[in-house]
Amino acid sequence: MTAPVNVTLEDLCREQGQPFVSLPGDARKVRTLRTVDGQQLQSFRQAPMRWGRVRDVTIFGKSYVTAGPYRAVFVGQSHRNYKTAEFANFYTDEIETAGVARPTIAQECCFLGGFSGDVRFFGHFVFEYLYRLVAFDMGSLLRRLPVVVYQDVPEAWLSFLELYGIPRADILRVPQYPAPSFKSVWVTSCPNYLGAEGYALWDHGIHEMHERLRLRAEVDGRGPRRVFIGRRDAAHRRLINESELWRYLESEGFVYADFAGKPAAEQVAMVGSAEIIVTVGGSASVMTHFAPKTCTIIEILPPHLTGGLGSMCFAAVLGQRFSRTPARVADHRQAADAESDIVVDVERVREMLERAAKSKELA
Repeated sequence: MTAPVNVTLEDLCREQGQPFVSLPGDARKVRTLRTVDGQQLQSFRQAPMRWGRVRDVTIFGKSYVTAGPYRAVFVGQSHRNYKTAEFANFYTDEIETAGVARPTIAQECCFLGGFSGDVRFFGHFVFEYLYRLVAFDMGSLLRRLPVVVYQDVPEAWLSFLELYGIPRADILRVPQYPAPSFKSVWVTSCPNYLGAEGYALWDHGIHEMHERLRLRAEVDGRGPRRVFIGRRDAAHRRLINESELWRYLESEGFVYADFAGKPAAEQVAMVGSAEIIVTVGGSASVMTHFAPKTCTIIEILPPHLTGGLGSMCFAAVLGQRFSRTPARVADHRQAADAESDIVVDVERVREMLERAAKSKELA
């Protein structure tokens, strides 16, 4: 098998005589994370952003762009989720040997994408894909061009595009397989990702998305002040004693955030006025991004998961206070992984909330 050559988006745009934009990042960026117990320094670097227009390309898998035999663009994707071997396999399976007619989109458009196959994690959709809208918006592209997403992106997620300001008529849904071809398409690099040098975050995109969606959701300060984001309907990494934790939190005036099937505006409004959020680490915890910048976030997560992309990174950029209460794997006989069910000591959560209240009084 011949391995595909990885060319840069800039090189491809220049070869084709097409526009290209690059915003530099900062690999030495150190951020101050405000916590319940003080401040921590986090080496979340500032991600560079690149976008441009390319012609006569096929886009396959997770935003991989190919412009000819064995030449493809690996568009600055996450080191953990987008591996070179996977890239080569996608190329071989979907471009070389698919042997089926692929749809061609003749209309110029902006490619947002989404997930391939059965992999659908809402949190990753937000910080790896949704923020690309901000880059397209900076180029004034959304005023005149439709946005392309994969057809298996859940309907409820599309409401976030609409809340941002994309009319439903301007959202084009295309099949992920066979990989679609484009006559003229704008693509961007991944805005927030885990790379070989650690986590990289696009500050402007995070701030802009936070302000835009809160404004359009008409957050008015009348939403719940204490919010719990649980995982009672999760297929994996369930909090085994969630009912016990919820009994305590409910007695303390918390509201259980039910995001399932809700349009984006209602989801944003649910956290939009929160003073404190207790969240079990998972896809839904990405919604803490839309809480006020003065909000305190308490995340429940087992120590074998770093959870850098999510509530922690948003807090570091937005200035929210963030602290973590560790959970333990429910079945100690099994090796811990990303799907392991967990248990949390409710007393430790109570102590964390008391410390949060005292530190806020002293602030």
